Amino acid sequence: MDGNFFFVIGIVLVIAAVGLAFFGIRENERFPASRAVLVGVTALFAAAVVTTMAFAVVKSVDEQDKRNAELAKEEEQAQPESNAPSGQAQGGGAAETLDVSSPADGALVFQPDGLTAKPGNLTVDYDNPSQVPHSIAIATANGNVLGETQPSTNGVETLQIPDLTPGKYVFYCTVPGHREAGMEGNLTVTGGPTP
Repeated sequence: MDGNFFFVIGIVLVIAAVGLAFFGIRENERFPASRAVLVGVTALFAAAVVTTMAFAVVKSVDEQDKRNAELAKEEEQAQPESNAPSGQAQGGGAAETLDVSSPADGALVFQPDGLTAKPGNLTVDYDNPSQVPHSIAIATANGNVLGETQPSTNGVETLQIPDLTPGKYVFYCTVPGHREAGMEGNLTVTGGPTP
């Protein structure tokens, strides 16, 4: 079915309504001429509206079936990529996990304040055992934030950064004033294949 059908029916309905208003109601003192004409005109409009609605339902079902087929095809094509060898993530490089913590006394420092990672997917487990809220964010050298956790206390937050490429990065606490007080560190991504 062609989508232009909507436009054709819409134009017909508008022309019929304008014609009915102009010639029927405006030009004729006694409109409609009989009850049969009124029922016939109403039935004609109802049929046009019902036909348009039926077409819309059929068209939407066709579109949904087409979209489902496209999604199934995309999933089928993506499936070989998900069968990557263990230790590899779909993004390309090896998955790596680094541990960072802060002192239990709430001091505004990271331990360690320097990290090294290989290119690929990076997970940072940040442990804040204190009552002072802290968070961790990773950004590029020019300040583009790649990811961050919400400030929290007494627990571990996990930050995942996909497809890190070799270069220099910075990690820091997003709580106002903490970074300025020195709660930041450097992350160097070097060696290994680039994703």
